[in-house]
Amino acid sequence: MTPPPHPRRRAWLCRAGLALVLSAGGLPAGAWNARGHAAIAALAEAGLNDAARAQVQALLAQDLDRFGRPSGRRTLAAVASWPDEIRAEAARRDPEAYRGWHVRANPVCGERLGRCPQGHCVDQLIIHHTAVLRDHTQPLRQRNEALKWVVHLVGDLHQPLHSGVNPNGGRARVELVGATPPADASLHAVWDGALLDAALAGWQPRTPAADTAALALDAPTGWMLETRDVALTQVYQPLNGFACGIRLAEPLRLDADYQRASVPVIRQQIERAARRLTQLLHQALAAQGAEALTDAAPPPPKN
Repeated sequence: MTPPPHPRRRAWLCRAGLALVLSAGGLPAGAWNARGHAAIAALAEAGLNDAARAQVQALLAQDLDRFGRPSGRRTLAAVASWPDEIRAEAARRDPEAYRGWHVRANPVCGERLGRCPQGHCVDQLIIHHTAVLRDHTQPLRQRNEALKWVVHLVGDLHQPLHSGVNPNGGRARVELVGATPPADASLHAVWDGALLDAALAGWQPRTPAADTAALALDAPTGWMLETRDVALTQVYQPLNGFACGIRLAEPLRLDADYQRASVPVIRQQIERAARRLTQLLHQALAAQGAEALTDAAPPPPKN
């Protein structure tokens, strides 16, 4: 049997894997996009302790792809976009499949929360799937899928437009000065794609420091509200003519200053997501036995 790598070499391997993620091209777009989700997952995995990393490896050992076939995927970065993959496949049969699961349309001006029908919105689904993940009496397949949902949704929640919107909504048409986005490009899609890609280019993020503080059950909701405020101050307020409650004229003009300013914001959100994902996985995977979380969101229906 090959001995495990020395801790320093393992850290180097994690950094090398992250560098490959950040340099890869041609990946499909999604929430953030596949590169963004992979970057968050790789950073989070690099920060895991040995016990949590071993559990992740065990949970992914028999991983299945969106068609139910052995995937061969063995890292969090590799499975980070699985929820987008199964959504795309399910949408072939039902365009409404998984609608609203990856977002919560919280108004950026005010304290009212967005709708969350039957607990199917980003923060409540993180709470639900974390409960499944930490319950060691659950079947391996359920815990495997819960892990993939948690990894993906923690990333989604930290994309500002997944957690906060103004009256235009995330689908507002945009003009990206100096670039030629698709004719139907939206504000949400540009933050998911073009601006994210610019933030990832040439960036070498640091592995997040371990945070051992216990998380409250509703911690994801607090993260979401923080991200809603980022949407207000960093996505909407810099737009010409922005005022709370006012629908802006479209297309929204994203000039060079706006684009440059988005880079540190996106990097900050990626690092926050990775740090919190590491913390959440440490807590969930350290749990022993079936610890009932009675106020967790109800299980999502079968599709």
